[in-house]
Amino acid sequence: MKSVKQKWDDHPQFIIRPRLPQFPGIFDLPADTCIASHAPHEHITEHLHDHLYHMHIRYGFELPNQTLRGIDKLSLHVAMMVKVDHRVDCNPVFVARGKGYEGICLKMAGQDIHWTPDERVGEKATKLFAKTGRKVPKGYYFAGFSTSSMDERSVYEYNREDLLRAIGNGLVADQHFQATWKKPVKKEIEPYDVVIYLGDSVTEYHTFFRLPVVVPIGAF
Repeated sequence: MKSVKQKWDDHPQFIIRPRLPQFPGIFDLPADTCIASHAPHEHITEHLHDHLYHMHIRYGFELPNQTLRGIDKLSLHVAMMVKVDHRVDCNPVFVARGKGYEGICLKMAGQDIHWTPDERVGEKATKLFAKTGRKVPKGYYFAGFSTSSMDERSVYEYNREDLLRAIGNGLVADQHFQATWKKPVKKEIEPYDVVIYLGDSVTEYHTFFRLPVVVPIGAF
């Protein structure tokens, strides 16, 4: 009989590890800030909801050097546990700060990484969360997304070569989202902790982590 370690080693894995955001200043967010609410403000390139009351959801992540053995292609998955009154939209992945409050986007397969809403990812996150004895609290849900085509209308899968070129000897980047009211409300969103799910369309590897409104010393 195979050990648990051997069982996991036999399966393809796309390893992604959460960490604190690496690039302060993008969208006017200071260092080590994962959650922040803003009122409407001037336009910033790639900012989706600067004209609305919105809550920023931000984390950093690392893709360590890996072989991607057994993986031909996959789409990336992300889901965030937010209040049922809120909807979420995704920004491209940023690898550096640009001019002013702008970010410089990571390119994979020659294009910026885009996301499309995917209910299946939200359902998958909910089930995996429950497998460890945890339940989504009443009044919350997992909003799920898959990587998408540039027009954000269909799921996009990256092939192994595209992934290996992007990861190289290791990749560190920041991911931003914005939560807004489902029904337009002229009221700031009170910041709250958000649980994030990261996974993919092929492997069993996945992770959950909590983004706190105030980051404790030693986090991530």
